[in-house]
Amino acid sequence: MNELDQAILVRCLEGQPRGWEDFVDRFLGLVVHVIDHTVRVREIPIDTEQRDGLCEDVFAILYHDSFRILREFDGECSLTTYMTIIARRIVVRLLLNRKAKGIVTKERVAA
Repeated sequence: MNELDQAILVRCLEGQPRGWEDFVDRFLGLVVHVIDHTVRVREIPIDTEQRDGLCEDVFAILYHDSFRILREFDGECSLTTYMTIIARRIVVRLLLNRKAKGIVTKERVAA
């Protein structure tokens, strides 16, 4: 893991000032990219508002339970790789949950 990512993660997990905000700033683009790729591959068109909602949900899940998912990072891969995998899993799960509730179709994703 590069030094910048390590410092951001440590600051976030320790609850230091702006730690969480800096973490979100660092990985926001990656999460948006993962969302865009995932819905494109699954042929689920979404609008900007829906993408923003999914992105917000991803970060809410990461924040939950004192950053439990982030604390499970073992450093065996880069933090970017870990975040890509975790974000994809979260997005797929959110989309599947919405589909099960009848909210997601190939024509529409409701927020």
